[in-house]
Amino acid sequence: MNDDFIPVFTGGTGRSGTTIIANLLHRHPNIHTSSPREIRYLTDRRGLLDLNFGRPLSYETKRREFVTRFNLAFRVFTGKDTRENMFRKQIYRRWWHELGKSGKPRGLIQGITRDQFDEALNRFELDHESNSIAASRNLFFELCSAQIKKDSVKYFVDSTPLNMQNANRISRLLPESLFINMVRDGRDVALSVSKERWGPNSPEEALDWWKARIEKSFRGLRDIPENNSLTLRLENLVEREREENYQKILNFLNLRESNELRTYFDEKLAPAKMSKGSWVKQVNDPKKFDARYSEILKSLSSKGIEIERYY
Repeated sequence: MNDDFIPVFTGGTGRSGTTIIANLLHRHPNIHTSSPREIRYLTDRRGLLDLNFGRPLSYETKRREFVTRFNLAFRVFTGKDTRENMFRKQIYRRWWHELGKSGKPRGLIQGITRDQFDEALNRFELDHESNSIAASRNLFFELCSAQIKKDSVKYFVDSTPLNMQNANRISRLLPESLFINMVRDGRDVALSVSKERWGPNSPEEALDWWKARIEKSFRGLRDIPENNSLTLRLENLVEREREENYQKILNFLNLRESNELRTYFDEKLAPAKMSKGSWVKQVNDPKKFDARYSEILKSLSSKGIEIERYY
């Protein structure tokens, strides 16, 4: 097992810059960004975190999620299944290979060979009964190391959005982990996620969805060492305070300037590419929508979460 690299987890609410920051970091010679960008076997239901630490009840927000939770718990209680077997089925099926939106393969198959995958899983299955934490750590580092082809790599980046709400659990399994929390104006996020098949049905519903995810993200980050996390506003990184935030990233990861990183930042994260304010013309009642956002910001502030309103 090669654990010479440090895991870096980007995340946020979704549609808030988690993939953008991962793609930026991928341009630095000391960084490898996961293929797929979201490994999923760590934070998804029945993943390594659930296997080792259980799943907090607060993570369930929809009726179908509670039903799924009950059904899985019932299968374990009655002896019809085990958490270990549930993890095994998920990683061999969905997390190893599934079809993406374009019909192309998506999953760990994108970054490693089947032989590498099988060998890592075989070692995990031999070891996890005697020491589940150690076996889970080894599995993570083996699957990640199999993707890395350059000796210069010091960091491995995963961009699953739910990484932030799981930061406290990830740190229990991988204490060396670093976290980059991406935050974006909730109105822009709400409009964007409402157009996704996995998102809420309307921008109005998505505002409350955004609020819930922001709270969970900050709650997850509160339990880890302060120096192990960095919160960035997407608007600042792309438009308002570009150089300051670019330098924050370099300082946080102790990176030297890189020509490829700088070029990608200048070209792909240019201010002209920042999308904002489309909700004004696309929501049913912009004034009501905006007023609800103001209420949410006040509610978050009362809980110690300050999200600045830029426009």
